Amino acid sequence: MEIKHLLKSQANEVFEMITALGLEPSDFEWQTVKGYVTTYQVSELVHRSSGYYFMFDNAGDRFFSKWSPGKETLSQTLEAGSWLAQCKLVAAWLSYLKRETHSPDLWEQISTEARVLESAASSDSTNDSFTADEKAYIVQGIQEIKQFLLTAHKVDPELVEARLNYLIESSERVGRKDWINLLISVLVGIVINAALPPETTRELFRFVGTVLRQIINMPLLLT
Repeated sequence: MEIKHLLKSQANEVFEMITALGLEPSDFEWQTVKGYVTTYQVSELVHRSSGYYFMFDNAGDRFFSKWSPGKETLSQTLEAGSWLAQCKLVAAWLSYLKRETHSPDLWEQISTEARVLESAASSDSTNDSFTADEKAYIVQGIQEIKQFLLTAHKVDPELVEARLNYLIESSERVGRKDWINLLISVLVGIVINAALPPETTRELFRFVGTVLRQIINMPLLLT
């Protein structure tokens, strides 16, 4: 790829910073864009899959930089006093980029599990009450989820106990479709309020997904 507006040595330094952080240089591409300050044609390094970028809006001895993602904002801008100072900004940008592209989308994980349950709810249009056997099965599944949260991941009992007990109680008085919709709301609330770290959240959803699929795929939810 042609890099028109940086020295070869400068582009090589950027390459080395990318590899030093464990990122793959082939995931990036150089583009020529209009500078945000100078309005000249300048070089911009773009991360292909995410669209995140670092603009080298350099002219003479002035080094303007614009990048996304920023430390705490979607984008940042700054005039660096030298190429060395701009390199430090590039290194910081790469760390922010790695943070954003390697972090799991917790909201998407929640949405995925919710869609599974919503699909189950929509598959049963009768909204009939649960039978005694079905209620027993629900109690067993909820208890498994409760133990996983409390024992394996030490989630605050006050956050878990009342909400999951409410699900068990609700199965006595609401129809199966309404109960599944209530289940979605309760589980999403627990995950958000517990503020679990990414790895724990992924493990939790794998477990919850297994248990909940056993519940929603049992005969009571089949048409």
